[in-house]
Amino acid sequence: MIKFEKVIPTKVQVKKLYLMLLNRKHSISHNKLPSSKEHNKFVLKNPYIDWYLIYKNKYLLGSVYIQKDNSIGINLDQPIKDDVLEVIKYIKNNHRPLRPIKSLRRGGFFLNVASDDLVLIKILNKLKKNEIQRSFLI
Repeated sequence: MIKFEKVIPTKVQVKKLYLMLLNRKHSISHNKLPSSKEHNKFVLKNPYIDWYLIYKNKYLLGSVYIQKDNSIGINLDQPIKDDVLEVIKYIKNNHRPLRPIKSLRRGGFFLNVASDDLVLIKILNKLKKNEIQRSFLI
């Protein structure tokens, strides 16, 4: 059973999030890891609509957040199909996407996935989730 703990953030949560960041294999938002101080400042801003630490059998499995563009970031240490599905269900059952704004925000939730996160991509394909976009740095 998966348990979700809302990021408030507390000092303990900030530390856990940083340790997960240090061990993350895939990234979309940064090329260089932030310092502990930079990370602390970022987390204390609480930049997401909602942000959760994810636990399974008291083990910290990862985190999930929702951004203002209705995107969801799922960061699991070792993603497996059932866990990903449970995270998606939790978000969809407990949150509503922000209304669409033409050319700015989609009307529904969507997942951002690092292009080299082949395990998560494979899981999403097995769950029959539709790929809608690819992004490239220029």
